[in-house]
Amino acid sequence: MKTFDITEALAEPFRQAMRRPMATLVWGLVSLLPSIGGIALMFHLFGSEMFFEPDVQGVEDLQAFFQFQSWSMMVNLLEWLGSIVVITAVTRATFAVRRRDSAFFLRVGWDELWVLVASLVVAIVAVIAVLILAALAIGLGVAIWQLPELARGFGYLILGVAVLLAILLAAGRAYLILPACVWHHKLAFEEGWKLGRGNTWRLAGLLIMVGIVSLVMSLVLLVVGVILLMIVGAVLGGWSAPAIDDPEAWFENIFEQPMIWVTVGVIMLIPLAWAQGFFQLLGNAPFAHVVRELSTDTDMADSSSESV
Repeated sequence: MKTFDITEALAEPFRQAMRRPMATLVWGLVSLLPSIGGIALMFHLFGSEMFFEPDVQGVEDLQAFFQFQSWSMMVNLLEWLGSIVVITAVTRATFAVRRRDSAFFLRVGWDELWVLVASLVVAIVAVIAVLILAALAIGLGVAIWQLPELARGFGYLILGVAVLLAILLAAGRAYLILPACVWHHKLAFEEGWKLGRGNTWRLAGLLIMVGIVSLVMSLVLLVVGVILLMIVGAVLGGWSAPAIDDPEAWFENIFEQPMIWVTVGVIMLIPLAWAQGFFQLLGNAPFAHVVRELSTDTDMADSSSESV
């Protein structure tokens, strides 16, 4: 039985980010552009009101509210489609190991379609499975409630751990389905699920480690981002600390100096895009690494169009 090293899988995002810093930046830009474009468009249409709770009064306000919601849904759809393209690109890059690609492994083709369809099916199945698991947990919870207080406490603890383990074990194997679709160039539900056979506990462990690393990196980047924002804003002369008790006044102050804050936004976009690209790597490259290590065939995603 083939297996994989959790440490090596967890190191894959960092290796890819170091080998492909420009690709990481581009992946982040592709992920962020729908949001940036949508925010710019909605700000043009609705002004500063888009940042606050809308006060719906009368037919015109109601129409504006529904228009705002429509644009928000469109932006969310574009974000999702962009994430599908980036997930497939990250997976392709992981399969390519050291090989380069002039388009940063970005495509719009059949592999992207397989990943899109597979992600929808996996999400639907996951929701159904969670509902079934929740129903079972509630039924067992009602039965445990009849026990004495001490036994009841242990019963709920065991039930909680069992539910969490069930989710982790299933999710670890399900995470192999999307990269398996890119590896096999088709919908690969069976291949992806079977690939984790014998490695279920390792995959659950990898999922936990990815979550921990993501949390740590999020906190680090948040602190660094706030410091950079304060430095850049102070240098450009437009920084004023946000008033916690009056955020609306702070936003209005920003709108009084739009060019300064547009400049800050453009400068901050580069590190923000790279961080977004890195988190795409962190969420997908470890499982693409596992598929690459556990697969026995020699087919490689988009190998014919990769430049060496």
